Amino acid sequence: MSNWPRPLATSDELGLIRAGLPLTREDPADCPAHLAVKARPWLTAASRLPAYDPFLTFALKPLMTALDRIEFHGRSPAEAVEELRRTRGRFGRGRPAHDGLVEWTVEALDRFLSRRRILLDNRGPGELPTEPVAYEWVVRDVLPVHARPDARGAHVYERTAWGRRYASADGTQRELWLLSFGSAKKDRPDAEVAAAASVTAFGRACRPGYDRERDRPEPYTVVDPHRSAPGPSRIRVIDFGCGDGTARTTVDCTPAEAARDFGRYTEPVLTRMLDGSERRPGRSCVECSGAGRCSALPSSAGHGEQAGLIGLPLPVRVRTRRSLSASDLRAYADCPAKYHLTRELKLRSVRPENPAVRRGRAVDAVLNEQHETRRPRGCRGLAAPDESAWSGLPPEIALAAAAMVERHAALCPLDRLAPEEEVRVQAQVTAYDPVLDLVLVAKPDLLHTRRGGWVWRETKTVGRRPYEGGSVLVHHPQLALAVLLMRTGELADGDRRRSRIELELLGSESARRLEIDPWQPSVLASARDIVRRTAGPWLEETVYRAVPGRPCRDCEALDWCREGREHLAADSRRPGGAPVPPPGAAPAACGASRPAAG
Repeated sequence: MSNWPRPLATSDELGLIRAGLPLTREDPADCPAHLAVKARPWLTAASRLPAYDPFLTFALKPLMTALDRIEFHGRSPAEAVEELRRTRGRFGRGRPAHDGLVEWTVEALDRFLSRRRILLDNRGPGELPTEPVAYEWVVRDVLPVHARPDARGAHVYERTAWGRRYASADGTQRELWLLSFGSAKKDRPDAEVAAAASVTAFGRACRPGYDRERDRPEPYTVVDPHRSAPGPSRIRVIDFGCGDGTARTTVDCTPAEAARDFGRYTEPVLTRMLDGSERRPGRSCVECSGAGRCSALPSSAGHGEQAGLIGLPLPVRVRTRRSLSASDLRAYADCPAKYHLTRELKLRSVRPENPAVRRGRAVDAVLNEQHETRRPRGCRGLAAPDESAWSGLPPEIALAAAAMVERHAALCPLDRLAPEEEVRVQAQVTAYDPVLDLVLVAKPDLLHTRRGGWVWRETKTVGRRPYEGGSVLVHHPQLALAVLLMRTGELADGDRRRSRIELELLGSESARRLEIDPWQPSVLASARDIVRRTAGPWLEETVYRAVPGRPCRDCEALDWCREGREHLAADSRRPGGAPVPPPGAAPAACGASRPAAG
């Protein structure tokens, strides 16, 4: 009998526990109960709707398959790219990849092959050449066949580390390459790094299994269980950035050192993760099997919203559960292809963001830090931020950012706020629309109580005169989503007479605060109409075509969008047209020898 509180919304067995690297990160935004469920792959939803996805949503899959073709099937890079393009990333099965993902994969493939070749040609002292390893490395702990399950109800524990695997011919040296979308990661938690090193040092070559009748994974099978060859004497974990070709050695150690660090950093994290039961609503709800029946997830059903939070009917083709935020709606309104590539697939150019966006991020960071201190007078009387707060900004943009922070002091909502009031800085607000099986998420700049009500504060930096009339919800659609979210969970339970949404508009020469009453019927009707206008087409979208236009110039997916670059090229040929931005990291022809960036 398990002592872990199995969620009511799941069914099936607890016998298999499997922990990959993401489960070792302890991100405060993650739901502990969901992570514990995710580590138990035999747990399934008590009821599931049939779901449909028009495109591949695992962005690294085409790259991994292309590398498999080259490393294990004798294909040349050019042949792998030809098959990638011809099959649209399917390689014989599954859903197609979006054209933008195909182009991104071509670039990432070339960067990976070039960087690996450079590292092989420039090995350090004692480093042996390594070859690709087809089988996964898995650390397995299995109870005896006739033994009863342990206190968690499990009899098989497995630890995995997803990436590219390489080993020397004699098996004494191993490498695990961890892939990221942008640059090589430098900030992995100690527990994750130690988990990767442990699997690299002690993992056995295994093949995965799948029970088609039950539609669930089976425990891994050791490829050669009777082989007693010595393990590696040296292991390396290498982080690789697919977006710019950068690579860094994160771990270079002996198995003994890997075991020490695993016990020090990873074991305590895994114990907390496996025994986690706290429910913390957020983006984890999107893939959680129990989200639809979770008491901690605010739902429109609990506040009389019979038509759902947004008020739209279920689309004809039901999609896999997704999250929806103001950033999602904004990206989709700009261009469906941009939304799919940057919001769903998380692909972002390594080119710097435009100065206005960087200014907004810098101002937000300063205000967040000031609000965390919770002074009696809020931000009034604080000294100007150190100049390092504006590092990387052009001088004129830095001056404007400093002026905006100074103007905020007069509008700071924490000024004279009673000490017993609750203040949340950049806290995530989540709600569930059961009609659409949709998780709505937002992260207000500041959320606080005031005399029984809840106040939602959004701060916007603007380069021109702040707001000169018209519907504030139309000008700032994220406030329309805030109106809907204010009507769920604990926010809806506050004193409605004192609850409100505030918009703070900061310019370098002026500032202004606007108020919205989310409980006014006319405000709710307007907010729903605004959200529906974009969310309706978004729900029905299956093609994600590129729609070239004004947003192309600053689009984070421009490097892989032929239509966008053609549009800007045509625009640049017009009188007064601006030149096309150079690609973030233009690749050489696949397989050509060149130094990798970084």
